[in-house]
Amino acid sequence: MFSNCLKKDKVIASNMASITFGILTVSDTCASGDKDDTSGPELERLVTTEQSHDGRLIKGQVICKTVVPDDEFQIMATLTRWSDVFKVNVILTTGGTGFALRDITPEATEKVLEKKAPGLSTAMLMASLKATPMGMLSRSVCGIRKKTLIINLPGSTKAVKECYEAIAGVISHAVDLILEEKSKIIKTHEQIQGAHQHHRCSHQHSAVSAARITSVADRLRESPYTMISVDAALEIINKSLQILDAEILEVWDAYGRVITDDIYSYCDLPPFRASIKDGYAVFTSDGKGRRHVLGGTEAGQTPGSLHLVPGTCVRVNTGAPIPEEATAVVQVEDTMLIESSTDGMEEKEIEILIEPKDGLDIRPIGSDIEKGTLILKAQTKIGAAEMGILSACGCTKVRVTKLPTVGVLSTGNELQQAGEPPKPGHVYDSNKITLMMMLRENGYSPRDFGIAIDEENAMISALKDAFQEVDVLLTSGSVSMGDKDMLKPILEHVFKATIHFGRVNMKPGKPTTYATCEYNKTKKYILCLPGNPVSATVTAQLFALPLLKRLSGDFSKPVVVIAKLLSSYKLDPRPEYARAILEWSNDDPIPRAYSTGNQISSKLLSCKNSNALLMLPGWTKEKSELNKGDLIKARLIGFNQNSV
Repeated sequence: MFSNCLKKDKVIASNMASITFGILTVSDTCASGDKDDTSGPELERLVTTEQSHDGRLIKGQVICKTVVPDDEFQIMATLTRWSDVFKVNVILTTGGTGFALRDITPEATEKVLEKKAPGLSTAMLMASLKATPMGMLSRSVCGIRKKTLIINLPGSTKAVKECYEAIAGVISHAVDLILEEKSKIIKTHEQIQGAHQHHRCSHQHSAVSAARITSVADRLRESPYTMISVDAALEIINKSLQILDAEILEVWDAYGRVITDDIYSYCDLPPFRASIKDGYAVFTSDGKGRRHVLGGTEAGQTPGSLHLVPGTCVRVNTGAPIPEEATAVVQVEDTMLIESSTDGMEEKEIEILIEPKDGLDIRPIGSDIEKGTLILKAQTKIGAAEMGILSACGCTKVRVTKLPTVGVLSTGNELQQAGEPPKPGHVYDSNKITLMMMLRENGYSPRDFGIAIDEENAMISALKDAFQEVDVLLTSGSVSMGDKDMLKPILEHVFKATIHFGRVNMKPGKPTTYATCEYNKTKKYILCLPGNPVSATVTAQLFALPLLKRLSGDFSKPVVVIAKLLSSYKLDPRPEYARAILEWSNDDPIPRAYSTGNQISSKLLSCKNSNALLMLPGWTKEKSELNKGDLIKARLIGFNQNSV
């Protein structure tokens, strides 16, 4: 547990100083596991080798280490977190400094720097040029953020070694200057061993991190996470997902699932020549006139049981097989009874009142679907019509993507289960039932993991229970800036999770957090929603449902329509998702948007009967409010929502 970190041995040799390092490898292929990271380990070897400087032995200590894809937001978030939260002395990045389209490490680094250090970049460039003229293609950026020195290094193992050795001799002095006194670079064993490492850290916090959980006075006053747009957050989620394995189901059990392979018809539809109308199968060569009725065929009767000869006809029902010799079907309305049997029960002779044409009202074999025809493409979601097509074409089993297992966990000391006698200072947990019903409406079977109080052991235990059983965990609460909001550090340090983003530029839902981790060799997806009921509901619509759909292979997009406002809205600096009721009328193709009332994030009544989220833009000097009659984008939500 976190508190145990404080009991570690604090002895350190007086003549030995340590600089803390973070090593960030930026590579799509390494992040996906398609390629092994060799530059990161080489950097770790270099920085942990003892060096002599000003009469002191300097030995770097790698306390943060991870691999991220070539994604600007993930690079920025990692650099910011390591600098602002873990106060790493030096962050070394490797990769993403070239000319390729995805090489954006320098651009991402520049956005988080407060000061630049061009001399370091120049020294590395000179060293590279001594080895190869190709060195001039590297675009390294170096600089300072708060008390952290950030240095971009190339991606190749050889270039990493050349560039690091060119600047290694000045790093300790640079750290001294940044910290303004040498004593600040001396870290105790407690701080070093407990600091954050993404892929190989122990289940311990650094002393600083532990203090931030247990000490109100030392908590962060500003979020260390870069605030990103909703679109950027969705892109990060999509890039991190791995579509689940497939399974074979009976057609009757496949409703709502996504097929993994193209499906072809097993038979012709119809499999025989069938009548389109109730009428009489005839020879067109007989023309108009009287016909002797040989009998009748019904739907389900074996084809070929009756045979036509000139001057005769066979009575047929809709969908019934027609005689092989017949060239047309004349509907009942175009005939007249001439003679019936003595008991009046059967037709003996009729008259054809029209000139029949070849093929009239006959469905040829395979006219709807031919055997071997592609009927459903891979990644099609199976709805009612698709179920009918599969059954009609003889498909009894289908290969579909597995549905992700999903759990819901509420957090907070103030929560209690609905139905319990009310306790002082407590509120009933509405988030869990809202989220679980939303998931059920969309075809998932969520697991209830209860309420975790704001205590380290309780929260860790609840997360472990969830990770043992589900692929995706939705939590609500404990992600904002309160002194009890410990979910993010627990995920990072205990479960070695990667926090992909921790703030989203939206209202409500700014603290929304997304993380992934490996647990029992299985990837887990954690979406941490804010505790306010409306915030949890809105962010579940925007992030949780798309995440679950993508995992199950459903790449459909939400329905967004243009609506007309029936009230005015003062715009917030953040883009806002306001709950509304859309109504359509016969005289206007554009739906009218009725506000559901007060939109504050704790007022769950604003979600009542809402079927859309109005996508209000952020405030600007040019546009500070929207007026009645203005047109606005609206995203459909709720059980009746369809995807396109």
